[in-house]
Amino acid sequence: MPRLALPLVALVAAVVVVSPIGASPSKTLVKVQLKEFKILPSPLTAKRGAVSFSVKNSGKIDHEFVVLRTNTPPAKLPVKGGKAVETGRVGRVGPLEAGTSKSLNLTLKSGKYVLLCNLPGHYQAGQRIGFTVT
Repeated sequence: MPRLALPLVALVAAVVVVSPIGASPSKTLVKVQLKEFKILPSPLTAKRGAVSFSVKNSGKIDHEFVVLRTNTPPAKLPVKGGKAVETGRVGRVGPLEAGTSKSLNLTLKSGKYVLLCNLPGHYQAGQRIGFTVT
């Protein structure tokens, strides 16, 4: 084997070990509490790509969790029939009974989002918050 080829083979082998093919990117975990009438996500931002929402209804009544991609501010979504119009919906969980939890796994693009409960009257009662993906 030529002298130059051996160091090159060693370098390629080292790169393969350090950067395995098919490695999946890290996932952002967002813990969300639903209460009367609040949505409490932590953190309030995520990196684009895989985002896992761990949603718990800590309230005393049923709630749901909806993710909308929109540039409209959280309090300015159009309302029809006591519910926010869900233009731009990318995911939903629920309804969730009090004390229950579920996960929602999404692949999100960079942009602005609104997280809300859209059971009748809940959005209007203030159960909504902005969320940003960078």
